[in-house]
Amino acid sequence: MTDYSDTARTLVYLLSCAVNEKKCDLKAEEIDCDKLYSLSESHGLCAVVAFALDSAGIEDRRFTQAKLKARRKLGLFDIERAELCKKLNEADIWYLPLKGIVLKDCYPRYGMREMTDNDILCDNSRMADIRRIMTELGYSCEHYGERHHDIYQKPPTLQFEIHHSLFYDKDSPVAAEYYADVFERLIHKAGCEYAFTAEDFYVYMLAHIYKHFSHNGTGMRALLDIYVYLNTHPELDFDYIGRELNKLQISEFEQRSRSLALNLFSLRPLNEQDAALLPQFLCSSLYGSVRQGEYNHLTRELDGKDTKATKAKYLFSRVFISGDCLEQNYPFFAKHKVLLPVLYIYRPIKGLLKHPIEIIHQVANVVKYRSPKNRL
Repeated sequence: MTDYSDTARTLVYLLSCAVNEKKCDLKAEEIDCDKLYSLSESHGLCAVVAFALDSAGIEDRRFTQAKLKARRKLGLFDIERAELCKKLNEADIWYLPLKGIVLKDCYPRYGMREMTDNDILCDNSRMADIRRIMTELGYSCEHYGERHHDIYQKPPTLQFEIHHSLFYDKDSPVAAEYYADVFERLIHKAGCEYAFTAEDFYVYMLAHIYKHFSHNGTGMRALLDIYVYLNTHPELDFDYIGRELNKLQISEFEQRSRSLALNLFSLRPLNEQDAALLPQFLCSSLYGSVRQGEYNHLTRELDGKDTKATKAKYLFSRVFISGDCLEQNYPFFAKHKVLLPVLYIYRPIKGLLKHPIEIIHQVANVVKYRSPKNRL
């Protein structure tokens, strides 16, 4: 167990108190506020923790400032977004508010859900018009026409991500295909604004969480979002949701994440699957990292096992490649298997000569790998 284990338990308890609007019964001397703040900040949860601390009469300047900052920023986003939506309506450009814009209203108190940016899906045939509108509103465009969204910023802290599609086909091909005709799934609200149904928003939210989880990882706020959304939408049609999640190939991930979120923030005992999944959220940060991405890759390759035999078998397969990997990368040797010993000598030597640090780093990662359940 790391030295964050007690702090992690404290964090979960405080998050549960905040979103369930229950008074925290901890005392100041029972909390290591330095560790709690560090962990909360890495997961984007300082503001919501501040509400729980307030209920117990525990004062900490850093958490208080985080709550005030979250409220100020949320207020600024609300003002800026209203002006942007007005302009989109005037220009007859349809739009769909996404992610935190919707989730912030599911939390019981204004300012609990922190946001670093606002995400909006718009008519992808009108991106040039939207750029003109954003420029008129005082925003500069950092990235235009790249990947699946354009990024607009206004000093000192405002950022909008204007999406022309929900997923990037290079890193999320299944989700990108599923949402290729997303407009057909939307319901009209007013003016040019559209929305998902409650069920379709949940499906999208899980698809988005899975994208981060399966690549560079995602943190505890994702679990809290699931819990809060389910609490505010108790009559979701899970027969429909299940069918859609099957199409996205994330049905098992959703079921496990939902179980973990509901048990965790209801302060119920975790089952075996919950306990195995929790470290993968807790050991990540809000937006993940390259390091977490490498860990996630190894977890998939090693099937979550950290035995010496499993690691040795994996390293062996990396040197003595076969099957699809051999056919795709070395078709000549795949056709002339009698020459494979030459490849098995040449390839490692070439790798060590050209990328020695990378090779050593990869081997070291395998050697020190610990399964999620043993990681904390």
